[in-house]
Amino acid sequence: MKFLDIELYTADPAGTRRFYTQQLGLDILAESADYITLQLGWTRLTFRAVTIPVAPYHFAINVPAGTLEVCMHCYQLDYLDTQAVNQTIADFPNWNARACYFYDNNGNLLEFIGRNELLLDNPNLTIGDLFQGISEIGIVTENVAYTTRQLKQQFGVTQFSRSTPMPDFNALGDDNGLFILSQVGRNWLFTNTPAGLSYCRIVFETEPNGDIQTLFSYQINQAPIGSAIG
Repeated sequence: MKFLDIELYTADPAGTRRFYTQQLGLDILAESADYITLQLGWTRLTFRAVTIPVAPYHFAINVPAGTLEVCMHCYQLDYLDTQAVNQTIADFPNWNARACYFYDNNGNLLEFIGRNELLLDNPNLTIGDLFQGISEIGIVTENVAYTTRQLKQQFGVTQFSRSTPMPDFNALGDDNGLFILSQVGRNWLFTNTPAGLSYCRIVFETEPNGDIQTLFSYQINQAPIGSAIG
């Protein structure tokens, strides 16, 4: 599965522009006073300006598995401690992956993740090639089991083979693209940041050259939110 286009809200559009263009070095595809669209590997990422409070999002960026330390060196960010004090790289043997975490200007939790199952390593890569695309997007819900069913039934998304469903957490998709389902109020991993309901729009395909589908976060929540502003 691949996330082709993701739209999120930001209450700090100027700060968002600075962070993603200056600190992450992303190219701008389009912008106006109301939004900015950036290229992040195979994903187009749009932040739309709003004047309402926005709960923090979580998303992950795939990088070649052997370049995680290179990314951390090239992008001087305030990386979070993960599985121990002063340990900024987390090992996920069940997912066959390693990752590091940091916040953007909005308080969104971002992640660089290298997945050993993906053959993304290339000796000719440049710094600008390190970001392969957004591979995880957090979907916050009041009922993880309900949202899991909706994603499977409405959109044909499958259970991630290396994740076991839990009452407050689940992962659906594959190494290229995962919906990370979190119960409202559950802290995002390695943080004290609780997951909150937020608008997002996601354009994706479940298989290469498959049907392009569009999902709005409130469509798959048992208590729909944001329909008046989405």
